[in-house]
Amino acid sequence: MNDESEDQDNAQPRVDCDATLVSFERLIEASSKKLAALVVVSGGEIGRLYPLRRKRVVIGRGEEADIILRTKEVSREHARIECLKFRGGMTFKLTDLGSTNHIYVNGEKVHECLLDSDDKILLGDIVLKFQLLDSVDSRFHEEIRDRLRNDDLTSLLTYKSFQAAFAWELERYANEVKGCALVMMDLDDFKQLNDNYGHLAGSYVLREIGAMLGENFRQFDVVSRYGGEEFVAYLPETDAEEALQAAERVREMIQDRIFDHQSRDLRITISMGISHFPDDGRDLESLVQAADERLYSAKRDGKNRICTD
Repeated sequence: MNDESEDQDNAQPRVDCDATLVSFERLIEASSKKLAALVVVSGGEIGRLYPLRRKRVVIGRGEEADIILRTKEVSREHARIECLKFRGGMTFKLTDLGSTNHIYVNGEKVHECLLDSDDKILLGDIVLKFQLLDSVDSRFHEEIRDRLRNDDLTSLLTYKSFQAAFAWELERYANEVKGCALVMMDLDDFKQLNDNYGHLAGSYVLREIGAMLGENFRQFDVVSRYGGEEFVAYLPETDAEEALQAAERVREMIQDRIFDHQSRDLRITISMGISHFPDDGRDLESLVQAADERLYSAKRDGKNRICTD
């Protein structure tokens, strides 16, 4: 028997799932009125809520999982949560499906256990909290998730959320023929616009640019505010030439746009640098560095242009 099997055999249930005298009256009463859910409390998807509406839910990083956690620390099929009838109500059983990194509930390694509200479940490097939510709780968590995932000004993804999504794309498309592209973008002379017209005008332009980027890259491309007046996008299943064409279309659109703010016509341009997976790197850091270097080459060469090498 291997060490992993011995570990699983030795891992004792935190609660005896077959016991008939387990004290879960509070959970059962609440579960008949509330929505059971997992809330991500650490990692790139922090704040995300996964309702448990099916009788059995598999958690893992594989595409076949019901809840996909996009990290290599989670097995393809890591755990299962089952909704069980119990004394006329419901309770929820968590089971390890033979995962590499095991399951920990409130810091204790388990093979299977019954969940109580507010239990913290560690799967790989992600912590989930099991909760029973009413409609007000659900709306609150959705609002918190949106605030954590999206930039307040532009409504684009925050860079932290972008990093988590792009890391998953790199793993997912590692064997694709086309690979994928990363585009770093920076508004030209934005400080001068702020100085000449004020920060309200600058915020207005950033908000409008965010909307343009979100709407005018392709539907399956992902765009984020990188910081200040910088933006970043990744383009899945895209070769280098297709990436250049998509970026050029957006560059021209911004160049031609007149931003009307308080009866003043404002104009701005954008410079871009593009890197490509796998030619310029196989990880996020390498691809960001390559695209960033090309972005500043575009700046040095006169701005309002795209650099690809």
